[in-house]
Amino acid sequence: MIAAKLPTGTGHPIRAAAWRWTWRIAGVALLCYLPVVLTQRAAFGVALSNMQLLNLGLTQINLMLIMMLGALSLTYLTGSAGLVSIGHGAFYAVGAMTAAFTGTQLDWPFPLVLVAAAVAGALAGTLAGLPSLRVRGLYLLLATFAMHFIVHFLFSEYQYKSFDVVGVPYKEASLGPLLLSTPMRWYFFLLVLVAVVFALLRNSLRTREGRALMAMRDHELAATAAGIDVRILRVKAFAFSSSIAALAGAVYAYYMTTVTPEFFGILFAIQFIAIIIVGGMGSLAGALAGTALWLLLPSVITGIADQAGGATGALGRVLSVHKPQLVNLIFGLLVIAFLIFAPGGIAAMVRRLRQRFFARAAP
Repeated sequence: MIAAKLPTGTGHPIRAAAWRWTWRIAGVALLCYLPVVLTQRAAFGVALSNMQLLNLGLTQINLMLIMMLGALSLTYLTGSAGLVSIGHGAFYAVGAMTAAFTGTQLDWPFPLVLVAAAVAGALAGTLAGLPSLRVRGLYLLLATFAMHFIVHFLFSEYQYKSFDVVGVPYKEASLGPLLLSTPMRWYFFLLVLVAVVFALLRNSLRTREGRALMAMRDHELAATAAGIDVRILRVKAFAFSSSIAALAGAVYAYYMTTVTPEFFGILFAIQFIAIIIVGGMGSLAGALAGTALWLLLPSVITGIADQAGGATGALGRVLSVHKPQLVNLIFGLLVIAFLIFAPGGIAAMVRRLRQRFFARAAP
């Protein structure tokens, strides 16, 4: 009887692994072909309309990838370490300032600029994390909120004293002889960068310190009793998270070619919190999905509104006059409905669907 049960016991993990690798290979192939589709506006030689492409372009995808870096870093800080922060806009600004000083003024190569931005972000994150040694919750949130306005002020002063009022200019990014001069080149660079950061964060959470980080999030007193130095761990989490955000800020500045402090306003910082809530608190994959939903859904709704706006009648007149307001209203209602019916975010919803699928596929 034991021998008869062995194929059933070993077959299911093999099938599950086969399914995972099949989806991974298909996902990589889709991601590699996506920029070709969005650039040529066609798939396998078949022309696609703007609606069929969901009103999306490659520039929107590139900006989404840059925002994914910030969402991943905040998921590590808030979702995994339990430290609430509203200062990610400030860390992006630190990266942009460092890139301006080292890249524009000192003429450093682009890879070295990214390293400098990450180091500067880690230092800024260490300073921002010092209040976490004494305060928690909303008090820590207010401390990072103050950090945001301090950095915004410093960036404004730096811009006005070193550059013109129109903004801080950046040179063209290059990786050795390869210039990142087209959206497609930027896409593959950003895709690899997001994949590397994702793998780095996921592997770090599987280490002993990563497990200690999550233990501190779940029950700080128990973690302290187990011998974990939560004070040092908090500062490390802030430094690591902010270094990634500053790196993303430097990349964002180079991609935009010219930035101002207004690029990193308070709404820019708040959207990261919304993204990780929609994606699923504590889930790195959820952070990616939440970013895609948060940044791309308004464009999809706008495309649908444009299509409906061409119709005659009352609906067409309303859309032609109040389209921006209606787009924001629909987007807000969809997000609220999503949070009501899927409070665990996209990650929890996908987890439930996957469990049901494998439960039905099991012999």
